[in-house]
Amino acid sequence: MASRVYRSLIHPVRGRLLASQAAAAHDVDTSSSLQPATKVSKLGNGITVASLENYSPISHVSIVVKAGSRYESGDNLGISHLLRNMAGMGTKESTAFGLTRTVQQSGANYTCTTSREFVTYQIDCLRDELDNVIGLVKSAVTVPAFKPWEIKEAAASMTLDKAVLKTQLPLQVFELLHYAAFRSTLGNSIYASDSMIGRFSPELLHQYVADHYTADRMAVVGIGVDHEHLQHLVGQFQCSPSSGISDAKAKYCGGEIRVESKNDMVTAAVATEGPCINGRTKRLPSKDLLPACIMQMIMGTGPFVKYSTNNKISRLGKAAGSATTAPFGISCISGAYSDGGIFGFAATADKSDIGKVLKAAFGEFASITKSGFSEEEISRAKNQLKAAVLMNAEDSNLVLKEMAEQLLIAGGLADITDILAQIDAITISDVNTVSKKIINGKPSMAAVGNLSQTPYLDELYK
Repeated sequence: MASRVYRSLIHPVRGRLLASQAAAAHDVDTSSSLQPATKVSKLGNGITVASLENYSPISHVSIVVKAGSRYESGDNLGISHLLRNMAGMGTKESTAFGLTRTVQQSGANYTCTTSREFVTYQIDCLRDELDNVIGLVKSAVTVPAFKPWEIKEAAASMTLDKAVLKTQLPLQVFELLHYAAFRSTLGNSIYASDSMIGRFSPELLHQYVADHYTADRMAVVGIGVDHEHLQHLVGQFQCSPSSGISDAKAKYCGGEIRVESKNDMVTAAVATEGPCINGRTKRLPSKDLLPACIMQMIMGTGPFVKYSTNNKISRLGKAAGSATTAPFGISCISGAYSDGGIFGFAATADKSDIGKVLKAAFGEFASITKSGFSEEEISRAKNQLKAAVLMNAEDSNLVLKEMAEQLLIAGGLADITDILAQIDAITISDVNTVSKKIINGKPSMAAVGNLSQTPYLDELYK
């Protein structure tokens, strides 16, 4: 059993491509020639259930709740970090020892991950063991105990998480970039601050769960499981239909955060407001999302060939490579959420070279507003994007995650053939129009390391 946080600084697609299909009141078949049939149901207890039967000997089931860090307030900031570490603790129906022993005896794997929008409890086990394990995980979600001594134990794990975070500069920068861009909501870190660790009470935890762990904010998805059987198991979940709380909308603000450290290697990221997942209405995807994905592929998301630099194709790589001969790393980054997003680039270089790399990358983005992209670049990026979508569809963990998030954000499941058709339909004009909109937006910046020679945000415009 383990607890982990979703750590992805560079994710060009990650699914996140939602169809406008609504979840039906009864089972619906969203099969295509490229994937097995998926079924979606809304149960009597208010929970949405989706499954993809691929007849695998291993069942994968996720319980996903809209309770990520973006929903935290000043009084409970960082509480989702604690919930992630409390996933394996005792509940009102079992002890921590009982949960751990059952998971181990079943040969299962039980993890809890958090993101800015979701808390995800996932079970991976043999088909025949699903009934034995899912009941315990259901207890962790619906009737947690939050015993004071276990909260204290989890606080020690949170401190360890923070210590590990300090060793991972890209992840630090990604967290700081969100804070600079949004301040609150999507700016809330998935890690609790040092000042909040140890200050959470059982009452505060129970109140957060009561507010957010409700049927209307929850989805259960499974791969390698019979849909009717999954319905039966989830039908036993008992939680409040709705708490009636309203979620604050994300608002992009822009800003700059710099954190000095003794590390001579500097990691910095610059971004503007990017496309969100939802469009004009809740169930329509943003029209700018796919063109932005194509733009990201053209700018470069790291090497596609092992040990290569990708500086021949990546526009950011070529620009940075022309500015310095020293080692560096650079990639176009994006983060698309239900009602907000960021788009830009992240770079790592020595303290004496980071300024050259940042200015070269900044200048490359600025040149796009004048010359745009070529037909050849668009064609190549489309193929890369389609390949990424299809490759992601072969990863059970990614498919499971995306199924739940699509249900909770868009109310339906994306069809891969529709996504591929939408990608093919995108024109040069679409990509150039979206790129200009993104590049001309208000910038945000975050940097960590020895910043003695790292330019400030306003200096990049000179």
